[in-house]
Amino acid sequence: MARNTYLLSASALVIAMTAAPALAQAQTKDEPAAVEEVVVTGSRIARRDYVSNSPIMTMDQAAIEKTGSVTVDTLLNQMPQFVPAVSSTSNNPSNGGQANIDLRGLGSQRTMVLLDGHRVVPSNSDGTVDINIIPQTLIQNIEVITGGASATYGSDSLSGVVNFKLNKNFTGLMFDSQYGETERGDGKESSLAFAAGGKFADDRGHAVLSVGYTQRGEVFNSARDFAKVSGASSTTPYGRYDATGTNLPTQAAIDAVFAKYGIATGTVKASANLGFNNDGTLFYNGVNYTGSTAIDYSTIPVNGTYNTGALNLMQLPLTRYSVYSAAEYEVNEHAEFYGSFAFTHYDSRTQLAPSPAASSTGFSVPVTNPFIPADLSTILASRADPTADFLLRKRFTDVGARISQTTFNVFQIAGGVRGETGFKDWTYDAYASFGRSEQNEIQSGNVSHSAVQTLLDAADGGASICTGGYDPFGNNALSDSCRSYISRTTKNWTAADQRVVEFNVQGGLFNLPAGEVRAAVGVDYKFDSFQYVPDSLLSTGDVVGFNAADAINASTDVYELYGEALVPILKDLPFVKELNLSLGYRLSDYETVGSVGAYKIDGDWEVFDGFRLRGGYQRAVRAPSIGELYSPQNQGYPAIDEDPCAIDSSARTGSNAASVRTQCLAQGVPSAIIDSYTYANGQINALSGGNPDLQEETSNTFSVGTVWTPRLESPLFEKLSLSVDFYSIDIKDAIGTIDASTVLEKCYNGDANASYYCSLFTRNTSTGEIDTMTLTNLNLAEFKTSGVDFQVDWGFGLGAVGLDDKYGSIKLNVVGTWLNTFKIQSLPGEEFEELKGTIGNTSISSVAVAHPEWKHATTLTYAIGPVDLGVRWRYIGEMTDAAVATQKIKAVNYFDLNGTWRVTDTYSIRGGVTNLADKDPPTFTSYVQANTDPSTYDVLGRRFYVAIKAKF
Repeated sequence: MARNTYLLSASALVIAMTAAPALAQAQTKDEPAAVEEVVVTGSRIARRDYVSNSPIMTMDQAAIEKTGSVTVDTLLNQMPQFVPAVSSTSNNPSNGGQANIDLRGLGSQRTMVLLDGHRVVPSNSDGTVDINIIPQTLIQNIEVITGGASATYGSDSLSGVVNFKLNKNFTGLMFDSQYGETERGDGKESSLAFAAGGKFADDRGHAVLSVGYTQRGEVFNSARDFAKVSGASSTTPYGRYDATGTNLPTQAAIDAVFAKYGIATGTVKASANLGFNNDGTLFYNGVNYTGSTAIDYSTIPVNGTYNTGALNLMQLPLTRYSVYSAAEYEVNEHAEFYGSFAFTHYDSRTQLAPSPAASSTGFSVPVTNPFIPADLSTILASRADPTADFLLRKRFTDVGARISQTTFNVFQIAGGVRGETGFKDWTYDAYASFGRSEQNEIQSGNVSHSAVQTLLDAADGGASICTGGYDPFGNNALSDSCRSYISRTTKNWTAADQRVVEFNVQGGLFNLPAGEVRAAVGVDYKFDSFQYVPDSLLSTGDVVGFNAADAINASTDVYELYGEALVPILKDLPFVKELNLSLGYRLSDYETVGSVGAYKIDGDWEVFDGFRLRGGYQRAVRAPSIGELYSPQNQGYPAIDEDPCAIDSSARTGSNAASVRTQCLAQGVPSAIIDSYTYANGQINALSGGNPDLQEETSNTFSVGTVWTPRLESPLFEKLSLSVDFYSIDIKDAIGTIDASTVLEKCYNGDANASYYCSLFTRNTSTGEIDTMTLTNLNLAEFKTSGVDFQVDWGFGLGAVGLDDKYGSIKLNVVGTWLNTFKIQSLPGEEFEELKGTIGNTSISSVAVAHPEWKHATTLTYAIGPVDLGVRWRYIGEMTDAAVATQKIKAVNYFDLNGTWRVTDTYSIRGGVTNLADKDPPTFTSYVQANTDPSTYDVLGRRFYVAIKAKF
């Protein structure tokens, strides 16, 4: 029946060697006989053997279960081919609880996510998919192709494809319940799942339903020693007077005030920025600080900065409900109707330290303010213009933490008809889908800049406006009415819609001496729209707290035509058991960039039984997304390694120090503070947004590899398979923004394009700080990466080593990658920057990512009767801090334990320990999020899980 063609036969995809991920190999002898043809991810052509010309990694439901996590992105982010960016342990930056995946570290917008070979509605303006919406209960296999696949699937697949295949033929009832928590009793995770399926209408139809519930508990940075002091900021709850370089106080006045505190003359310079103690005295960089030393203030006595990290979330909470249903009904061999409906609702939260008014959002305070402490009045009076307003920075702890509570509602409905055409073995598939992702965000902890300014300007300090007025000089408690007066809650709404229509036909054309030529041809149409409606307050720019943002309402569409052919070249010759060539071309007509083409040339050469060579070349294309094209210029605060104009920066102490000093003066740093100016915020104010003139990205992908499944009679090696694949990806005209740290570095290091980089930002002529940096999307230059993926699968009964198989069996799985190079070029003509072996660079993504040279996951499983016991070794190679070349981060090894007991044919119990050694992540200087990269490294520590599953 033609129906067999479309079932995709997940059972044929699972390599029974191990429950760990496995690369798809040649069809095994025990595959179900009913399977006549299958469709391989990366191709639209159904074929009798399960063979891929591109490297495919396949993971099954058991692999997901053995991670002990209730979300599937955890498994993918542990795989060597993936580079975690924003994850459940990424709070700032974050995606509000979304789960995005990134192949090869080339950006999640360049990784295509499919559900049973079809597109999934995106959740973001850049087209990325939130895999939280995948019905995890029914996942049977996850197939991953690394490298371009635009000729087969269209735009967005420059780095590869992740195809989630569901068990739509599930029959019976299934219940699954899991619970886990960390050794410290936090980060609790639980899940409940139900699935039911069966046939109807005299077995002509089949339906399946799954319902799932997931909950993930929060963890704060303060709960882990390595992170409880992190994210230092010079903006404190005590408030800070910032010296204006063009109107400094006298040194004598500074010395006289600090002498009263017992501080030696000259210790504090006239250009110093001063904090306020609650008793009216002043402090500088911890000198004479008399305030709190509780955890979130602990850094002030040491270096004058505020400890923001302790208040941030380390793991984002999640509450998720999901429903998925699918049905198919066979009218006759020419028409089988099918459809599916998926709905996911989930809530998540991010939390940041209280709102800071820093950089351009500071406040101008008149000298007539009645709350000005006497010692500060003395200093202000010594200025050349004693009546001038002064600059105040303040963190609003009384308003509370900045909390973003986001609710996601996502649904997708799809359906079609498929069957035999009546011409030879040709089949057709007509498919359509509509999906919508909607987000509602409530932001609390915001402060109105204008409301605070009104209180500061009032002659009575605002006492006539709210009870007690507003005293910003120290960590003074606000009255309820004043807190209400300055606080703002903002609400944002986002919706992404996608409509897809496809029509495909495939089948055999004619025979050649080596076999049948097969082909697939199809047309499709895709429409995407994206709306973002921010709170009106965010659009005014008056809010201090969450970033200012403007509305988006845009759409794009594309019409596409594709063709693919499988051509057998040679067969049954010496050293050529089989040689096939696969050709593909896709013509896409975008509303935005016009017509573009993608193509592929792949080969598969089975040299002899069990030994296959594979590889090919692909030209992939990615059109700019809605966000990249049409996003307005929105405010953000990217992290920087250092301000080169600061006296303690590497640029001011190097061989080029004199010219850097001169350049800083020319840019606006006041001469009075040029030799004392410091910058401790770690972030700058930047504007980033879309560019409607963007063109498409193009990628050239080359791969070559081998799969060896030796046909050995020895019981020790009869279940051995090995694969090695080399890949090379070269993306040109890459869309993105230049990393903020790169802008500063290249502005001052004598780079050939220094004038361009310097033009991207301006400085405040009073304080010397960067007022704003403009980082608009551009077709920048080029990204290059290459490496080698390798895998070993090996299993044997203990009888193979002289014992008896009744004592059990051993299974080994090794999946790893060696990174040969990862280069980026910011602007055409510049030298490439090598990122291999580094961590913390944000040139490709706003989130810093890691590029270790070596990364692998190794699983060893011992099975005896109904019990499986496994140990997993995860290795992340050593790296260098991308911002501090002298700072080395050692290699990290994680070990996990897992076990499953099939109590009866109906019931099974599983459990395990993750991060058995309770290993803390490495910490490094440049990373502002918990002192480490919380997506690359394990930040939660040792944790346990247990689960029960019942199948009827």
